[in-house]
Amino acid sequence: MPAYFPMFVNLSQKRIRVYGAGQIALRRVTGLLRYGALVTVIAPEIHDNIRQLQETHAQQLSIEQRQYRSSEIVKEHTDYVLAATNDASVNTMIYQECRQKQIPVNNASCASQCDFYFPALVERDGLIIGVTSTDGNHKKTAQFCKRLRQRHLPRTDGTERL
Repeated sequence: MPAYFPMFVNLSQKRIRVYGAGQIALRRVTGLLRYGALVTVIAPEIHDNIRQLQETHAQQLSIEQRQYRSSEIVKEHTDYVLAATNDASVNTMIYQECRQKQIPVNNASCASQCDFYFPALVERDGLIIGVTSTDGNHKKTAQFCKRLRQRHLPRTDGTERL
């Protein structure tokens, strides 16, 4: 697995297409909206929580309830793509289209088909720390973040969680 350079990116007003609307997509969309991205979710079935996000982020989040269509991604209207459907073959088709069009893509079902990753975030008192593992071990990353929050970044407002 190649080493990825950790980098923070300004997502404000960036156009991001998210294919899929399940739990993984929900986590990604929630974070992307928080950082000012303009998100379009495309999926045949939409998670209720994503619909709720649309109500609270109407200017940032649009939903297209349908299947992915081959060759539909337009570089001039897309800054990043997330392939997070429950079908690995569809995710791979999305990945291949993005590679062909030179659009950065993250395939949630295949680490080797990712131009970028989503790190676990630790946020406290004006600090943001992104954590990922070189071996793709999400459990190890989550455990480390938990220890980091508890030992080195205690909440100043008395709450336990982020």
